[in-house]
Amino acid sequence: MSAQIDPSFVLAALDDDPGCVGVLAYAWEQAQQRGLPLRVVHVWTRHEAITDSDRLLTAVLYDNLPPDEAEAVERQILHDDDPARALAALSRDAALVVAAAGTLGETVKRLAELADCPVAVVPAGTPVPAAW
Repeated sequence: MSAQIDPSFVLAALDDDPGCVGVLAYAWEQAQQRGLPLRVVHVWTRHEAITDSDRLLTAVLYDNLPPDEAEAVERQILHDDDPARALAALSRDAALVVAAAGTLGETVKRLAELADCPVAVVPAGTPVPAAW
């Protein structure tokens, strides 16, 4: 892990599983506490259309945040056969990466080894705060 000078965002790694709402909730809370913008990212490896990834991020944001806050969240879609490597590359400018433990399993383990910032893992089935 290399030293960070000025992290510019909190990164939420979202996937198409139910745990992504917990990831978004925790990452949004951390971004608010740190006074940093929130960036959500979806790394896809399957043969899906990029529009599917865009719909996923849009739905998660607008279903769970007030519209003005959802609009302010940075969105990024990456295609990579190695999601851990892709997320680790983004971690160079992040204060924190938040990911779900559920379907990411091995990806989260590798991300924790490769990331240039702390990685928060939200366990599958974690209750979403009542404010959500």
